[in-house]
Amino acid sequence: MTQPSRRFEVKIPIPLNRLHTVQAWLNTHALGFEKRYPDRSVNSLYLDDAHLERYEENLSGISFRKKVRIRWYDDLADVNNAKLEFKHREAGKGYKVTFGLDFDFSNNRVQWPSILRDAYRSLPHRGQILWGNEQMPVLICRYQRQYFESTCRRIRATFDQDMHVYDQRYHAKLNLHKQVSLGAYVLLELKTDEQYEPDLAALIATCPLRPSRHSKYVNGIRMLTWY
Repeated sequence: MTQPSRRFEVKIPIPLNRLHTVQAWLNTHALGFEKRYPDRSVNSLYLDDAHLERYEENLSGISFRKKVRIRWYDDLADVNNAKLEFKHREAGKGYKVTFGLDFDFSNNRVQWPSILRDAYRSLPHRGQILWGNEQMPVLICRYQRQYFESTCRRIRATFDQDMHVYDQRYHAKLNLHKQVSLGAYVLLELKTDEQYEPDLAALIATCPLRPSRHSKYVNGIRMLTWY
C-alpha cells in the first residue's frame, strides 16, 4: 500500500476548437512546462456497490466522496501491474490509497465474479477491508494521456483525449466489444501537493478557460444511459 499524500486537482474540459490555444498557453507559461513521461493509454475499471452510491456521491458533489477503481496501462486486454485505487476527496483536497493486486481476465471464458474474487484474495487484509461492498463492475474507461510538469516540479499537467467507456453493468463477462465516446473534447488536469496551492491558483488565473467539475465515471454512466 502506498501512503496517501493530499493534493489539489483542477480539471478543465477543452473544446477541440480551443485545444491549440490552451496548449500554447501551457507551453509558453513562465513555469516552463515540459514533457515528463511518454504518452500512454490509461485503463480504469470503476467499481461501485449495488446502489451506485459512489456515483451518487460524485453526482451530488458532497464534500467527502470517493471512487473505487482498478487501473492499468497500455494494452486494454492484457493487464500488467494493475493497482486498486481508492480515490478520496474532502474539502477540495484529494488523496489516493493504492494497492497492487492480481487482476487477470486473459481467459475470456471467466466471469466477473471469479476475476474479482481472485483480485480480492490477492490483497492484504487492509485492502480487503477498504474494498468493502464496492465490488460491482460498472464501466471501463480508456483514454490517451500526455504528461507535463513545471520545471520547478511543483505542478503536474495531463491532457486526456479519445476518452471512451465500455459498459460492464449487464455483462457477466468482460465487455470490450462496444465502446461509447465521452465526447469531442480534451480534459486538462492540473495537480499539485497541498503546500503549493498558491502556485496552482496563480497558474489557473492565467488560463484562457475556466475549471469546472468533471468526473469520467459520472460522465461515463451518463453517456451509457443516453446511448
